[in-house]
Amino acid sequence: MTDSSERKSLAEKRERNREQRLEQIKRWAEYIDSNPPETWGPQLNGLINSQLASARNTDISTEQRRRIERISEPRNK
Repeated sequence: MTDSSERKSLAEKRERNREQRLEQIKRWAEYIDSNPPETWGPQLNGLINSQLASARNTDISTEQRRRIERISEPRNK
């Protein structure tokens, strides 16, 4: 495979990935429009909490860890 065909293949892959991400976003938007917050809220919280836990368990700098901790602090309503 030549460099130009590799670049074309990579560009095509990126475009497919972009289209898939946009489709997932549209599906999520439809889901939250058709379901009450009591249904999707805990699901979203679970996803965010798992992302934060994963970030906490990685080998990151002190500054990055502090940023994650600030973001994950409960917000006052």
